[in-house]
Amino acid sequence: MAAGLRDGGFQGEVVVVCGEPEMPYERPHLSKGFLLGTVPRERLGLRPPAQYRELGVELLLGRWVTELDLDQHKVVLESGDTVGWDLLCIATGSSARRLAGFDDAIYLRELPDALQLRAILERAAGLDVVGAGFIGCEVAAAARQRGSAVRVFEALPQPMERVLGEELGAYLADVHRRHGVDLHLETSPPVELARSVVVGVGSMPRTDLAAAAGIVVDDGIQVDEQGRTSVPGVYAAGDVTRFWSPLFEVRIRVEHFQTAQRQGFAVGKAMAGRGEPFAEAPWFWSDQYELNLQYAGAGLEWDATVTRGTFGQPPFSVFYMREDRLIGVVGVNDRHSVSRAKHAMEARAQITAQQLADPAFDLRRAIRRSQG
Repeated sequence: MAAGLRDGGFQGEVVVVCGEPEMPYERPHLSKGFLLGTVPRERLGLRPPAQYRELGVELLLGRWVTELDLDQHKVVLESGDTVGWDLLCIATGSSARRLAGFDDAIYLRELPDALQLRAILERAAGLDVVGAGFIGCEVAAAARQRGSAVRVFEALPQPMERVLGEELGAYLADVHRRHGVDLHLETSPPVELARSVVVGVGSMPRTDLAAAAGIVVDDGIQVDEQGRTSVPGVYAAGDVTRFWSPLFEVRIRVEHFQTAQRQGFAVGKAMAGRGEPFAEAPWFWSDQYELNLQYAGAGLEWDATVTRGTFGQPPFSVFYMREDRLIGVVGVNDRHSVSRAKHAMEARAQITAQQLADPAFDLRRAIRRSQG
């Protein structure tokens, strides 16, 4: 957001207040390379510290905001100090959804959680994982690669079924079983587990401050395509928001880092007076064993799927359609197909199921055709 402000020509003071004491960092690595030891702590930083000085951004780290005083245009900190503002952007993110009976489990959201989990994996200690979403599957994969015995408990019939569907979920279940994961599907975990426990059952947007200030909230802070909330001069960005997507013509809340970063940049430009509708297709990635999964789309319901390549034999991709319109894609070791399909969605290109299924059909042709 701060970089977007500067890119949009904003010349005033920019102050970022953050409850975490760490410099801003990239969270996706916490469940992937950081656990495996391939991404060291010093490489987690979002930007080098010098860049914040170059951008003229003041960071107030380790400071928790307790109140948004919209009448006085100031935020109140836990210490009692206040920070005034002319324009305000709320980017409070989300918290891990808690599971009753598992108060002592690890909920992998922030760096201290990842440090605690990595110490467990370094001892190759056994691990129980509750939830087979992306976090749960990535943690399970990292743990097995480090030699830990792993059990996974998932309430749904297949891993990641809500986003990827039953067939692809079943394929990933087989991948994990082949790598030695003891996978329990359609099962609730016993409350008493002897091993260390990681819980990954989704997240909840941190909307308390906004709601208390009277800003419209509905499973996220409601914002338009430029990040504007229901209160003039107040914006919101990232996974705390449910934003209007001109591309999919629906409000969506996306929990993934890359979209939060991209939307935040767009909101910063809007705050500087150079706003354009944020109309990108969300994108995220996941590493599990030898597989790299990439997904583009908003996780919307689909009525048909199309496979390019041989299903179950990477590289291959699965496209998700609704009323003959491409609304999502996942690639397994097939990043080029995902990248081109993402651009095709954003260009609103007309592509048939037959063209999607044909590896000889270059998706870039459809993009060029849609652009005249």
